[in-house]
Amino acid sequence: MFAFLFYLIADTLVRLLPARVADSVGVGIARVAFMLRLPHRKALEENLSRLMQLPPGRTVRERARESFVNFALTFTDFLRMGRLDRARLAESVEVHGREHLDAARNSGRGVILLSAHLGNWELGAAWLAALGTPVNVIARPHASAVERFFARRRRAWGVANLPGRPLWRGAAEALRRREWVALMADREASSQAKSGSVCAWAAALSRRTGALVLPAVIVRLPNRRYAAYFDRPLPPETVREESYLRVIRRYLQRFPGQWFAFEPLPRGLT
Repeated sequence: MFAFLFYLIADTLVRLLPARVADSVGVGIARVAFMLRLPHRKALEENLSRLMQLPPGRTVRERARESFVNFALTFTDFLRMGRLDRARLAESVEVHGREHLDAARNSGRGVILLSAHLGNWELGAAWLAALGTPVNVIARPHASAVERFFARRRRAWGVANLPGRPLWRGAAEALRRREWVALMADREASSQAKSGSVCAWAAALSRRTGALVLPAVIVRLPNRRYAAYFDRPLPPETVREESYLRVIRRYLQRFPGQWFAFEPLPRGLT
């Protein structure tokens, strides 16, 4: 209940306050949270230290502080999506690797989009759906009231949550309908991949359904703009060999201050 009240209050503030003021409030809260040395900060600094191949120190702390700030801005942008015009969203995203995006959309096959907790994945899913791409997300559920809040916000943009268990069945059905299924693979395997990594689960799903596996991320740029990066599709056999991790590591190393690695990492990522 407290979490739901927090979201309602934050949503109201973002709606009533000018964008610059709302962002400043969010950044202020993020900086206080960073100074409190929460467990999430410790996990983030450890992950960044491994990613950047640097011992804990000033550089790692700076990137972690930047990550806290960017997480706050990502959160306010997510709340702002409830009142964002589709044309304005389309104009705010520049695309890199468009040939891979277009090839996937024109392939006549389902697509497994493998991403990471980098930048603003919620905005990225909404942007894809606004292009006319049916997007289904597999995400760790929040508490019931908060989960309904997220589901409404996603549904308004045409993004669907894959509900229920087993998730395999819902994901496979969506892919056979030639829709997209979005997964995050930069965390330890969760309920969707109990028997192995998220990448292994995606590889098996691709083999079973004939879906493409497309690595992609979306990161923040100045002035509330974003850049979406799409890599070439990965064959299922190489996904299982952690080629996704090799691809995604490039973006994590390029944008470490936008990586929200507040939990343990899969083996091989760093």
